[in-house]
Amino acid sequence: MTQTAREIVRLENISKVFGSLTALDDVSVTLRAGEIHALVGENGAGKSTLMNVLYGLLTPTSGRIVVGGEDVTANWNTREAIAHRIGMIHQHFSLVGAHSVLDNIVMPTLKWTDFAPDWNGHRARLAELSETFGFDLPIEKLVDELPVGQRQQVEILKMLYEDAKVLILDEPTAVLTPQQADRLLEMLVKFRDMGYAVVIITHKLEHALELADEISVLRLGRKVAEVRKGDGTISDIARMMVAQDYVPATTRLSTPGKTPIAELSGLTIETDGVRTLDNISLEIRQGEVLGVAGVAGNGQNELADALLGLRPLSEGRIVVGGEDITRHSIGARRKHGLAIVPEDRHERAMVGDLDLAQNMILGYEGEAKFSRYGILREREIQEYCRGCMSEFDVRAPGPETKIGSLSGGNQQKAVIARELSAGPKLIVAHEPSRGLDFAATAYVRGRLVQSAEDGAGVLLLSSDLDELMELSNRVVVMFSGRIVGEIQSGDYSPERFGRLMAGLDAKVDGDTLQDA
Repeated sequence: MTQTAREIVRLENISKVFGSLTALDDVSVTLRAGEIHALVGENGAGKSTLMNVLYGLLTPTSGRIVVGGEDVTANWNTREAIAHRIGMIHQHFSLVGAHSVLDNIVMPTLKWTDFAPDWNGHRARLAELSETFGFDLPIEKLVDELPVGQRQQVEILKMLYEDAKVLILDEPTAVLTPQQADRLLEMLVKFRDMGYAVVIITHKLEHALELADEISVLRLGRKVAEVRKGDGTISDIARMMVAQDYVPATTRLSTPGKTPIAELSGLTIETDGVRTLDNISLEIRQGEVLGVAGVAGNGQNELADALLGLRPLSEGRIVVGGEDITRHSIGARRKHGLAIVPEDRHERAMVGDLDLAQNMILGYEGEAKFSRYGILREREIQEYCRGCMSEFDVRAPGPETKIGSLSGGNQQKAVIARELSAGPKLIVAHEPSRGLDFAATAYVRGRLVQSAEDGAGVLLLSSDLDELMELSNRVVVMFSGRIVGEIQSGDYSPERFGRLMAGLDAKVDGDTLQDA
């Protein structure tokens, strides 16, 4: 599209203040018909906040929202945004799993007076939209029964059913296989070519450069650059995002030792007759980063929980450092050298209302260096915390700062500091960089690689294939609770990963699995 493309939306000098925090500071963005606009920046840069203002979820502190040439700021809300044909898909889908695809798409459009909806008419319109845009969705099926790629299609079809002409997608490829991501990106290009205005919020700079007609770079709530297609590189944009030179991705190069640091044999979890973890056997060697790939919901959570001791095994054995810890308590496992960086740090790894020093010793309060006769040694804990803050680059005013007030990156660094400072033998890192910005991601990945270089074993469970391919010596793929393939570092291929993650080309005990 050219610079003369028709303007649909103009956000003028938007600011948004939360108490003492300025989340957006005088940001202006124009969205045009037939263009893809990418918003990039570190976490906390203001990308999602800006789009939540446009979608009516947040009221701007100052500035104007102009839609179709009309200033709509005064009475702007989500209902008005939808009425003005603006749709948004958030990073976490807003679908009702216990209802059908048809229900999820149609019900948001119904009025309270629609006691007898024309369901046949709705089905016919959905069939027409699906044919136009190439969807193949089982509309009578429950959303809970759909794979994640189809759930995202439901969200997109919801926007189209509401006749949206501005389509906003927040981190749209974060939970997709490579093939699903490719299909989605092709679909966004199709929307652009049909005259839609498309906005993507993304950390994937390669996607922004490949797709976007225009890229807005945000930093600390301000728009610092606007890049037209063909005018920048990944390094250029990364430098704008963080105001420093681009740091190349950490790559795992060293060859691990031959000594196994952990042996998992036949791990099985069965609940109500359903095997959510099915005969998992793995060996993690000293100095190795072993990656675990798979679409969310295929047993990764169960594997992480089984290792930590949060879910009892129906069968199987866990050996770490030569000792069988299968029946050990969570505390005993950690003392024996198991470290865990969980998928959800807020739920599993920190207490937001406690200060940094208290969080830094969670699970280790009983150690002699932190307590005596049951009384915490506050001075020693504070000094220990300061040392961890310095070593792991945790940026906070001091140990007394509540961890909940820190940025996501600093919270994750604090969790990493606590777990790695204990000198673990085996580190279970579950989505360690999810939701982190550019710089924090590079730091966290670097620390995990360094731990492996120092002799620990790392089990890296991640939905980010780039992360797995950069860091892992080898990667196993999970599907339906089973290991269905293993790929060595020299043979990494997104296409191969994607087929295994989708249940294609997958073999268990010599049998090829069918496409699920």
